[in-house]
Amino acid sequence: MTDETTPNPPAPSNPQGSSARAPRTAEQRRKRLLIGSGVAVAVAIIVAGFALLGGGGSNKVAQATPVPSTVSTLPGTTTTTAPPKAVIATTKVPQLSVYEAPDGQKVVTTFSALTEYKQPRTLLVTDQQGDWLKTLLPMRPNDSVGWVKKADVTLSDTPYEIRVSTADHTVTLYNAGQQVLTAPVAVGTDRTPTPLGTFYVTDPVDLRTRSGGAYGTFALGLSGYSEVLLSFNGGPGQIALHGTNQPELIGQNVSNGCIRVDNDTIVKIATTVPLGTPVIIT
Repeated sequence: MTDETTPNPPAPSNPQGSSARAPRTAEQRRKRLLIGSGVAVAVAIIVAGFALLGGGGSNKVAQATPVPSTVSTLPGTTTTTAPPKAVIATTKVPQLSVYEAPDGQKVVTTFSALTEYKQPRTLLVTDQQGDWLKTLLPMRPNDSVGWVKKADVTLSDTPYEIRVSTADHTVTLYNAGQQVLTAPVAVGTDRTPTPLGTFYVTDPVDLRTRSGGAYGTFALGLSGYSEVLLSFNGGPGQIALHGTNQPELIGQNVSNGCIRVDNDTIVKIATTVPLGTPVIIT
């Protein structure tokens, strides 16, 4: 990650900065996928500190957009409904091929079955066409999307969504559209801003046994990257939502792009949400 990150799994090293970015939800008018109950995803404890993740290719195919939770009914009236659950695709093949279009003609990148943190490779689904799934990709440039074969992944869903407001310096966790918790955060500086957009959780790293470091008690690696720091401490500049050993800086613009929250809050979030949970940063 950018703030306190290094490569191949590197250990946190820059307590003053953090770059974390969040995932996008499904496209505004995407088809709601009807799938069975979600597959629980284990949160792994990793000994090494956060390293910036490498990614596959770099072709930007399209953008995913959030799905609104307020639906108009009659003129002059609105009804707030629970948003559809986010759909998550977890690879079940050794190498996951991502295509430019749902025709299997052009491969834009491939992903291994596990991330650099040994987590199951997950993608956030934004649309479906027959046996093809359009997904948000954990790679540069941010907002990259591509198509994967439905047969190559296992589908699950989650009612959880994380929203970060860089203007208000807050993070809020929702469950089926209902607020679960909200807390103040520190975000990127003007020179190293926290990237905006829709991202998702790719790599939970449990640091509770050594919580004195720059990432605090837990770090949630996200699918996004700093748009200013193309590399950081030997890594690619992945952003994260993580704890901190400098709680007095929360509420300020002080990181390298990551989102910092107090240690109690990050543990609550990290032990609640599964891999693939959307993180929307505005």
